[in-house]
Amino acid sequence: MEIMKEKIVFNKKIVIEEGELINETGKKISRLRIRREDVAVVLLLNTETHKVVLTRQFRYPVALFSPEQIIEAIAGKVNEGEEPLDAAIRETEEETGYRINPKNIKLIVSCFASPGYTTERFFIYHATVDNADKATQGGGIEEENIEVVEMDVDKFKALLRDGAIHDAKTYIAGLYLLVDTEIAGELTHFDKEKL
Repeated sequence: MEIMKEKIVFNKKIVIEEGELINETGKKISRLRIRREDVAVVLLLNTETHKVVLTRQFRYPVALFSPEQIIEAIAGKVNEGEEPLDAAIRETEEETGYRINPKNIKLIVSCFASPGYTTERFFIYHATVDNADKATQGGGIEEENIEVVEMDVDKFKALLRDGAIHDAKTYIAGLYLLVDTEIAGELTHFDKEKL
């Protein structure tokens, strides 16, 4: 497949581009692409309380299907010129009030959010904190109105198994936790001494 021409068809907060492509048989086709910033995602564990630290907030784009607030891992866009790791640490403090020590955070995977239509990539991290790392109340910035949810690990695992998490990035991070802890039989991945 060869891209022959591209143009921007919409540019307001998100950018929609249209590409003219030619396939292997010489047929011309057009495709749309949404250009989005990358996202840093953090599944956070408080090692003192043994609770997963999540967020709950209203998401307008999915309100047609899920009008209630949804539970999510910590996440936010990677600003221009910012490294995903720095964005992960910044977003964690903004949303939850916890300040992550850089030695207690690990990249698990980076992947495309939905490669059929967007450039957005997820950089998914697992990190640990303890009670002393709580620097502010969190809640996000400006009009985010984020609620911090600290949930027992077993309850979070049950929500994953029951299909009760409605956010893909949270599933990806959570399933890694589920597989990692079930294989090891304990929370080894979240052990600060091993990060």
